[in-house]
Amino acid sequence: MKKFILLSLTFIFVSSLFSQTIQEISTGAGYKKQSFVNLAAGTETQVNDNSWDIAFTVFGLQDAGIFINESSGSSMGQSLPGVEAFWTLTDDFSVALDPADLTVDFRLLNDEKSWNYGAFNADRDPTSPFDYGWGKYNPATNSVSGTDVFAVKLRDGSFKKIEIQSLVGTTYKFRYANLDGSDEKTVSINKADHAGKLLAYFSFTTGTTANVEPATGFDLFYCRYITKLFDPGTMTEIDYNVTGILHNRNVTVAKAMNINPATVQYSSYKDSFQTKLDVIGHDWKAFSGVAWSVDDKRVYFVRTANQHVWKLHFIDFEGSTTGTGVFEKTDLGIISGTDDLPTGISGFDIFPNPATTEANILLNLKENAASDARLVLQNLEGKIVFERNIPVQNGLNGFVLPTADFPAGLYFLNLNLGNETVSRKIVKN
Repeated sequence: MKKFILLSLTFIFVSSLFSQTIQEISTGAGYKKQSFVNLAAGTETQVNDNSWDIAFTVFGLQDAGIFINESSGSSMGQSLPGVEAFWTLTDDFSVALDPADLTVDFRLLNDEKSWNYGAFNADRDPTSPFDYGWGKYNPATNSVSGTDVFAVKLRDGSFKKIEIQSLVGTTYKFRYANLDGSDEKTVSINKADHAGKLLAYFSFTTGTTANVEPATGFDLFYCRYITKLFDPGTMTEIDYNVTGILHNRNVTVAKAMNINPATVQYSSYKDSFQTKLDVIGHDWKAFSGVAWSVDDKRVYFVRTANQHVWKLHFIDFEGSTTGTGVFEKTDLGIISGTDDLPTGISGFDIFPNPATTEANILLNLKENAASDARLVLQNLEGKIVFERNIPVQNGLNGFVLPTADFPAGLYFLNLNLGNETVSRKIVKN
């Protein structure tokens, strides 16, 4: 017999849902690694920061973003040599380039705003859907043709000139050579060969793409990158190498500042989520000249691609000795939009969804809500496969719905609370 189980002590469920765990992430000693962080699994995948030089977006048919690897290690407080990209004064790949012309005024940087556009897209016209910076889209041929020649300075001090020749269908084609034109090579990168990834990463050292991103995906990218910071000495903004966190393409982040991390509520920041990549960034920590400290009045709400929300509170950063950051992580579950919720309900969510053996139901009731509710589960044909009255109280209520005996497919769960009703979809695997 199918049973609907009301937890006898709701706080047991709530305590489990909102349990806090500690997670460490690291860029290694001297910040010489990059770390791809998976919040749900509690894992990170590290790669050496010199494992790639440039990267190409591969997540769709219309994207054509190209990034430079800004990550570089540190020694005795000074940044080690990194990869640098530059404009050149020619669009003719046959022209020899002079390293003396590749000055800071021509340097290209990623802007940490979006994974759609990187350093090689910096010259694009944002009002034109046909301009990708490195090239222009031709609707007649359904391809992007390169228009510029760039230069790249590698970590060993050597230079390469590079021309992104085209993006036809899902395949990038580019060529590179020494600045005098010698040792020219042509490379093709097909997005289809990197399915499920954000970027395809290329190394000039090996002449091939590098296996960088974890196959299981990631939520946060912990690395070194360059951003503009105010320099009190010159009273200007300068490009500065920082150690910080960027988030993946389908992840959004809300920042809560000057708060009590123990009492701050997600509901107060549910309309503050941003897509900009560096919402977490680097300034959750600060160096006093003697030691590092973290901002203990700051919290980040991270909503992953499947709408799972985590609350992150940083509690430690160890600097270049280990490159380790530590945060307290609270699992808030899958939180969907609340625009469709009746006046008496402030939250109604189901997870995991899809479900296999059971689904957890989280119901948050406002003050003066009804004292009982009725749950009705229907299949696609509208047949009621389960229904039950349940006692509820103001605040958070947690329930478990066994789904092991249900056939696989799509269902609709309706919650009736007094004269109000709200519905959610459940998928049974």
